[in-house]
Amino acid sequence: MNVLFALGLGLSLALTGCFAKINQLPAHPDKNTPVFAPLADQGPLVGLAVSGGGSRAATFAAGALEALAEMRITREGKERSALETVTHMSSVSGGSLATAYYAVKKPAKSEAVLAGSGLSPVYQQFFDRFKQDMQMNFQLRAIGRQLAAFRVANPTKFAYSFSEVWDAHFFEGITFAGLYERERRGDAPQIILNGTIYNTGRRLVLTTLPPSDFAYDFTRELRAKLVAKGQQFTPEGKASFDKSVDRAKGQFLPQTFEDIEGDHRELPLSLAVATSASFPPVVGPVTYQAAGTKVYTHVGDGGLFDNLGTESLTTLFLNKLNPNRPSAKKGLILVIDASFPFDEGGADLNNNEKGFEVFADDPSRIVEIMEERANAYQAMLWHSLRTESPLLPDYDHLKLIILRYTEAEWTKDDAIPDGCPKTLTPEDIKRTVQHVPTLFKIEDPCHAALLIASAHKVVAKQRQRIVDFLQRSP
Repeated sequence: MNVLFALGLGLSLALTGCFAKINQLPAHPDKNTPVFAPLADQGPLVGLAVSGGGSRAATFAAGALEALAEMRITREGKERSALETVTHMSSVSGGSLATAYYAVKKPAKSEAVLAGSGLSPVYQQFFDRFKQDMQMNFQLRAIGRQLAAFRVANPTKFAYSFSEVWDAHFFEGITFAGLYERERRGDAPQIILNGTIYNTGRRLVLTTLPPSDFAYDFTRELRAKLVAKGQQFTPEGKASFDKSVDRAKGQFLPQTFEDIEGDHRELPLSLAVATSASFPPVVGPVTYQAAGTKVYTHVGDGGLFDNLGTESLTTLFLNKLNPNRPSAKKGLILVIDASFPFDEGGADLNNNEKGFEVFADDPSRIVEIMEERANAYQAMLWHSLRTESPLLPDYDHLKLIILRYTEAEWTKDDAIPDGCPKTLTPEDIKRTVQHVPTLFKIEDPCHAALLIASAHKVVAKQRQRIVDFLQRSP
């Protein structure tokens, strides 16, 4: 966020009660049948989780996808791009812009990714455009639409302004029905855009995947495991245990549009991206209502629940890898992480004597504190559950590799990217990259160049682990 963005906030908040906008969804035609027919899994599950972080995240993701496209693996005697193995993508906020863009704009399955020692001309052209498009000043364009449509005082309609900008430039009116056709043909991975439901605090997954794909009930298996171990409860202890795990299950499992009785086939993909990126109180929330119901579902930024986008993929993959009814044998999750480094934000505050500037300089700090705590508990939970197989597959069957933008290693011998001062030292680069702000614009072309170069570096750093997993027989 920047000061200009924050200045417009005060007036917006004062007038948010006006001009309410509800996105009406048709009623779900058949609650026993998913809106979109499930697609069969092909080969091992390979998921990309793309974090939030505005245009910083979108630009870093474009660079990481390009690096994965250049990575070569050999399967069944044939050389192919690692990017071709990706089956699913899950994203949050700014990462959702990159994910949706890739799903809609990437060349068709019939186009070769590799040619000679590099990318094919078609894919090189695609990535050149992809990287440039993620750097556009979306904020300025959205503010322009706000002014033109007299939406200045309404954060909810600000989400619609971003949606209109992205639709005009990239998505051209494509709906979830159009997205599903690309997924069905194999021209795009199946994507999950994540939002947070204000009503319940749960995740909303904006996707063509059916609700049953996310129905991994770890609580049932946990109860069975405890019974098998001879765990004894008093009546009071059992009641307390049941209440706590049922609550955990409610938070663990996401909801879909079908769960709120809606049919989202004609929902514009651009609005779904804007929903995932509706960071309070500047943008959004986006409000949905299914026809025939009286419930208004208010949805904001997916980063309020999980800023990495990993939980939706984890739930999905665990369900498919469930040893009781497996539909796949192994899974890999690559986390493309451009979230603002929590420790770096803390270090900045150490040198700031003015308390007010805590919010002026980093208005999302409160959310970041809650996210840091949640991430710590999440890591502890997964490591604990791994000891209670079959609740979680072992590390060889479900692997998670983090590609964090701040972990790129620079040396004095590295070439400085075009657009950057040639006098930059490795320390300068590290400091610059860590302080790229969370905006829907890239303020300095050098910032974009460093983010893209960092993406290639962190992918290269993890290359052997990725290749080993993908080349190993399923």
